[in-house]
Amino acid sequence: MKIFQIERNDNCPCGSGRKFKRCCQDQVVDATRRIIYAMGVGSFTAQGLEVIETLGFICGLQAEDGHMPEPERLGRLLKETWEEEEKIQLSQDEGALGALSMAFQVLLGEKHQLGLIRIPVWQFEPESESQGEAEDAELIDGIIEYMGGPGGRVFITDAVNSIGMSLLYDDYTDGELKTLLAALSWLVVDESRDLFLGSVLYKTKSDLVAASEKIDKVMDEYGDDDSQIYQEMRSIFYNYPVYDQMMSDRMDGDINFVMDAVANGGLKIEVPLYSVLGGIYAMVSKLVESFNAKYSPRGSSQENLPPLEEVLFAGGEYHFYFPEVVSCFDKALKETEDSEFEDALNSLLFFLILSSDTKQLAIIKFLYVRCVCTYLSRFPVILPEADLEFKVPGDYCDQELIEHYACYLESQDMKMEAIHVRDVLKTLGEQAEKEAFLYEDEVINFARLLLDEGEEEE
Repeated sequence: MKIFQIERNDNCPCGSGRKFKRCCQDQVVDATRRIIYAMGVGSFTAQGLEVIETLGFICGLQAEDGHMPEPERLGRLLKETWEEEEKIQLSQDEGALGALSMAFQVLLGEKHQLGLIRIPVWQFEPESESQGEAEDAELIDGIIEYMGGPGGRVFITDAVNSIGMSLLYDDYTDGELKTLLAALSWLVVDESRDLFLGSVLYKTKSDLVAASEKIDKVMDEYGDDDSQIYQEMRSIFYNYPVYDQMMSDRMDGDINFVMDAVANGGLKIEVPLYSVLGGIYAMVSKLVESFNAKYSPRGSSQENLPPLEEVLFAGGEYHFYFPEVVSCFDKALKETEDSEFEDALNSLLFFLILSSDTKQLAIIKFLYVRCVCTYLSRFPVILPEADLEFKVPGDYCDQELIEHYACYLESQDMKMEAIHVRDVLKTLGEQAEKEAFLYEDEVINFARLLLDEGEEEE
């Protein structure tokens, strides 16, 4: 299978945003040439060339850090790997092939960047209660059928990318590299992909069993000590991301139930101003840039919303925002009398606190955007406890008002929150202040549009 179907004018798969021909194409061509040269003069099958081409792409894509093995080393070891596999095939040594599969499973467990190469077996489990070899056969058949469809390419591409990341960041001996290159060859070549899938399948099931056993042990050992249980569970989820993914998938219904309630206004998420102030500044500044570029807010949606991730995560506002969101859901849990909603909230809180699944980040960002928009869509915003009133978006940039707010926070022994408020005013608020008053109505309408969008979708 041709993994990287990249044309010269396509975006470069390294993620730079530049065209392939102006970014990594020359390095990929050079890496491929050096791999072939290291393998020596000879003819390669079409499948062999696909493996070499894939390895050349992996080796040639640019990265800011890491330590990708030299193409010459990869080429030499790939040649040795193929020679050893040919001997195994000629001798029909099933034991040697099984040992190679086991060696790959060891790498899947030991190399951090390979931890995401797992198969969501729970999505393929047969409805029957059969066990053992028959169940495994059904499972493998279902997976192979899936791999023949569109979802198969996604899995294969993701697996190749994970192998590339592992070569870049994980340390390998020559022996381990040969095992990994054998597995890469299995994955790329259609006729041998079952070997790769089988190895990953057994490692996946092993991980799920191990994680389940560890969780049972934690629950028995720590009983009602929630803080210790949460700490141990986070560690288990980190070490067994496939278990984290399984739990996330199984909670989808509950999570969506609560998110629907948030989107349609049935569950209000109200957080303190200090936990989203940086996001308010970022949204105002980005929106004003868009308006100056003749951007129409009426054609906007969540999909083209100005990115706020840098403020939320890199800027550190997450540390103030996340506990407040959790507190909102915890309060809703204590107040609800709906048993179905209570179960859904319990699942969501478990997911938010313990999971590191990518869906968690998407939910946090969705909630963050709504909280920011809430502060920008309704005026006046009154904070009676701080004796403050914000009448227009530009008031959030008013140094006297924000200093008054920071002093209030300090009076409540919230010194870190006060420092954060002053910091974001200095780094983001001063820029937003220059432009906030120019498009006050547009900013308010945009925020209302985004909040209404969620309700209309219901």
